[in-house]
Amino acid sequence: IFGEHNFRNAIAWKRSDAHSDVAQGASHLGRVYDTVFFYVRSDQTSPNPLYTPLPKSTIEKWYRHVEEKTGRRYNMGDASGPGGARKGNPHFEWNGQLRYWRFSKQRMAELEKQGRLAYSSTGMAYIKRYLDESKGVPIQDWWDDIQMLRGIHQNGDGISYPTQKPEPLLERIIRLSSNPGDLVLDAFAGSGTTCAVAEKLGRRWIGIDCGKLAIYTIQKRMI
Repeated sequence: IFGEHNFRNAIAWKRSDAHSDVAQGASHLGRVYDTVFFYVRSDQTSPNPLYTPLPKSTIEKWYRHVEEKTGRRYNMGDASGPGGARKGNPHFEWNGQLRYWRFSKQRMAELEKQGRLAYSSTGMAYIKRYLDESKGVPIQDWWDDIQMLRGIHQNGDGISYPTQKPEPLLERIIRLSSNPGDLVLDAFAGSGTTCAVAEKLGRRWIGIDCGKLAIYTIQKRMI
């Protein structure tokens, strides 16, 4: 599974803004992120699509138009066909504009009937992309929206374990790489976060650890 040809991503999890491992005279910079290595066993396997909410700045900048009748926010997507005939885009006149389009004339008529077209002052047609239909921002290989655990009660279960990771981090990893009913293995189970999250997400799981503290912690947590 972990052969070099199966490597896909090095994911950076930015866990903090500053770190106490840097003191006066230290020989290294502050370490504020961990790296998650992502492997797949087959080219037929692809990660499940996950999304994070759109930033407020993106909403205000790109979804600045508001539909009068419904109050829905939208942006105006290009309806013209880049690449022209070379890309096989249809060529016809629409609303006085003769050019290549992304859609057929029939499809443009359907979009017009559905109220999905917006027009500029020159009569150029655009596609309405509604904010409430946006899935958000696709997950990339830089994760800076999941905070590290701070204090023994932050995760709500009162567990304190030296290498414990936040449940949202494991939830993202498990959702990204598996489906309900799949088997999740954590060979260094530690505090049992992987097992607990896998259980909540409807996955089967195996947790392995040789430390007594880890075993007792996981047993108590899962019970």
